[in-house]
Amino acid sequence: MRVLPNGGQSSLPSSDPPAGGFRPLGRFVLHFIQMCLVMCAGAVLLGLLFFGSAALLGYNNLDQQAPELTVLVIAISLSLPMLAWMRFMGMAWRPTLEMSGATMVAGLLLIMAYRFDLVARSELIPLQTGLLACPLMLLVMLFRFRLYSAGHMHHQPQDASRGRERSG
Repeated sequence: MRVLPNGGQSSLPSSDPPAGGFRPLGRFVLHFIQMCLVMCAGAVLLGLLFFGSAALLGYNNLDQQAPELTVLVIAISLSLPMLAWMRFMGMAWRPTLEMSGATMVAGLLLIMAYRFDLVARSELIPLQTGLLACPLMLLVMLFRFRLYSAGHMHHQPQDASRGRERSG
C-alpha cells in the first residue's frame, strides 16, 4: 500500500524497492552455507567413526572392497547431520525430508550408475561428495526459496496450541 502526499493511501503497490532488498537473498545464502557446513562436518565425523571402525575390524579399503556400501554410508552420513540440524532449527518435517531424501536418492542413483558401469569406482566418492552434495542441496533449496530466505524464527511452529509446523 502506498501513502499519498496528502496523507491518503492508494491500493497500488509502491514502486520503491523494499528496505533491505537483498536480505532474503542473504538469508538464503546463509542457510545454504550453514547446511553445507553441517552436512560436511557431520559426514566427516560419521565417516571417520564408521570407516575407522571398519578399519579396526580389518576392512582398510572399504571403498575398494565394497564401493556400494561406501556410497550408502556416505549418503547416510551426509543426510543424518542435515536432518538433525534442520529439526533442531525448527524446520518442519516435509522440507527436512526433501533435503535429506535428495541426498539419499543421489547416493542410490550413484550405486545404480556404478552397477551399470556408467561410473567408475574411482569416481564414486568424488562425485558424491563434490559434484552432487551441495549443488543438489542448492537445487532443492531453490524450489523453496521463500522458506530458506526467511529468518530462522519463521521455521518455528506457527501455532503451538495446535502443534502445526510451517512446511514452506
